[in-house]
Amino acid sequence: MIVPAIAFVVLLGVAVINQEDPPKPGDRAPDFTAPLLGETGSLSLEELEGKPVVLNFWASWCAPCEDEAPMFKRANEKYGDEISFVGIDIRDARSDALAFVEDYELDYLHVRDEDLKIYDDYGLTGQPETFFLDENGVIVQHVNGPVFEDSLNELLDLLVARDG
Repeated sequence: MIVPAIAFVVLLGVAVINQEDPPKPGDRAPDFTAPLLGETGSLSLEELEGKPVVLNFWASWCAPCEDEAPMFKRANEKYGDEISFVGIDIRDARSDALAFVEDYELDYLHVRDEDLKIYDDYGLTGQPETFFLDENGVIVQHVNGPVFEDSLNELLDLLVARDG
């Protein structure tokens, strides 16, 4: 009885040691390649280097995500020439995600994290969550939960000021 208990503790210890910490401001954002939502092809984060990036993790059934959608639409209209906006749909039916993008007229890139690899690599705990990256792919800020318009605009102004 004691041998299985010891084996369990050892395995648990190895799992905790091997668990990577989620990325934080100052870290390079984990690269990913994911299928585009509503289009053929895929998008790699690496393709966006050279321009600041906003990664917004969302789902169509998420009420705070619905609240954020019009705000991200306005932000993309204002900053879209200077900042790349990418929506990352998680834990969602493809048809519901497509309807969400259409309903809110979100005309920036969206990808699907079908296997939750991006979700895991970024250490997410739910949705919405948003990462703000500089032009070199370094995380400037991470908002765990909904973003509010005043703070969104401040962060976007910061990204634009840091670029170049």
